[in-house]
Parts: sequence; C-alpha cells; structure tokens
Amino acid sequence: MEYKKFLMFGDSITEFSFNTRPQPEENLGDQFALGAALTNDYSRKLTVLQRGFAGYNSKWGLKILPKILEYEQNIVIGFIFFGSNDSCAGGPQRVPEDEYESNLHKSVQMFKARSIKPILVGPAFYDSSKWEPSRQDEVRQGYARSNEGFIRYGKITASVASKENVPFLDLRAAMEREAGKNWTDFLVDGLHFNGKGYEVFYKELLQAISDHYPEYHPYNMAITPPYWKYVSEDESKLD
Repeated sequence: MEYKKFLMFGDSITEFSFNTRPQPEENLGDQFALGAALTNDYSRKLTVLQRGFAGYNSKWGLKILPKILEYEQNIVIGFIFFGSNDSCAGGPQRVPEDEYESNLHKSVQMFKARSIKPILVGPAFYDSSKWEPSRQDEVRQGYARSNEGFIRYGKITASVASKENVPFLDLRAAMEREAGKNWTDFLVDGLHFNGKGYEVFYKELLQAISDHYPEYHPYNMAITPPYWKYVSEDESKLD
C-alpha cells in the first residue's frame, strides 16, 4: 500500500524536527516535535518525508532536490526552508541575495513541474549571545549570522512566494506575535528551535495549508484503509 507524500525540505531546522529532546543536558523531558506532530496528523493519509540537511544552503539544496524528486514518487505537498545558512556574512555557507532568490524560484518551479503544492518558509530569529560563544573559530572565519541578515533573506523569501503565487510562512512575525520581545524562548541554542519554536512553526504551517491547500489539510483527508468498524461491517472495503 502506497500513500501520497508530504515533503519537508530544508536545513538543520528541518533535520532536527523529529527531535523531542533538543536540550537533554537540561533534563527538560520531551518537547513538541514538528515532524512527529505532522506524522501523527497525516497517519493513514500522507507519508511525511523528512529531508533536512544540517549546514546546507539553498545552493546545495537545489543540487540535491532533483535526486529527491526522482526517487520519491507521489509527493503532493511540501515546504522549502532555507536562508539561515545562506545569510551568513561569510564562509562557504553564504549565498548572495540574488543567487538565493534564484535558487528559491528554481526550487519552487521544480515542485510545480511535478504538481507538488509548495510552501516557502523564511528564517526566524538569531541570538548571537547563545550561538557564538562556543563557536569563536567560526565567527573569526566570517560565519557570523545576524537578525538583520535573517530579515533581508526573509523578505527575499516572501517576495519569491508572492511572485510564484505560493504561501509564505513568516515565522519571525509569528514568534513576535506569540512572545513579543521574549522570542529567545523559542530557540534552543540561539539558532535552532526548541519545542516551543517548532509548535509555532506547526501552527503556521497547518494554517497555511488550510488557507491555500485545504484539500491536503489533515482534517479534510480520509484515512486509508477505512476505519475498522466499516471493515467489520463490509470486508469488501479492503478489496
């Protein structure tokens, strides 16, 4: 039995989206996990594919996306989430703004060419006081990120979404609405999300699906195979 698929495509924030214990040293117990929540919501409806690659940018993502789409058949919806690494001030992860914009256009067009419903996600927040103290070598080599950079690359992401007529998740704005100046509460290490951050992501994602692709919202999809009571009444429903 094969299900249609939901593709989660991005960098480390996507890769770590199933991690329920992002802060094990602090003994905080299990936290909300975006990937697990989506998998639960789409159980017997869609198969959720996590294709996140820590450290990757939109340039490298664009190179591997064709391989993913060639191997994984029947993807019907998915998100593209880069920018946090692209926006570095220097170093090999940096992607210039015009190239980042082009990479997003090309990625969205690959989705569309295969009738996949795309959702673009922009970078959220960055807390240098948490991220940089243990990474001074990287900072000296120019790997520095900034909220100013996140804002610029987020605006580019929003612009591409508008031009391509696809939904855009503004996680920065969503986190500001949720917590105001306390947005650092959503970050585990200054860059990656903790459970609270992923829960904001989850809510925004489901709302975007409801608004733009309601046929793929989990509440609007039938389960396959059918509920067991229907089978007990008529086993031909499994034929």
